[in-house]
Amino acid sequence: MDTLKEYIEALYRDDEDFEAMVHIEEGVNSLLRNENLAMPYFIKRNDEKIGYVILTLYHSVEKGGLTIYIDELYVEDRFRKQGHGKAIMDQILEVARSKGAKTLWAQTEPYNKAAQAFFVSKGFRINPYLNFERPSNSGKLFP
Repeated sequence: MDTLKEYIEALYRDDEDFEAMVHIEEGVNSLLRNENLAMPYFIKRNDEKIGYVILTLYHSVEKGGLTIYIDELYVEDRFRKQGHGKAIMDQILEVARSKGAKTLWAQTEPYNKAAQAFFVSKGFRINPYLNFERPSNSGKLFP
């Protein structure tokens, strides 16, 4: 769990709204309690961990069934541009096929042009939707 938290912290380190958006320990603990909703994987080169991916599952009527959201995808800087992203995307596609998913979904920050180019190069397209969220206050969504 410590390694996963370290990777998540590294992913969000450059995020402009890091403190307000991310509750890493709470998020990791929730992930580990809800195995039916999410699947975390370490990305490895040989036996060395070089990143992680978290896939979140949900049902979408609009998409026709199971949708897999690539909630987190991180490869350490020193291992980027070496084909690891392609390899992990191939594995993500295999997981999606095996689960019978109808759609893979991902999002990036507007400034993350490298991630945007990566997803487009892997067959993703930019959708026309705006996303909205209602964060909880003190862990309670509905006071």
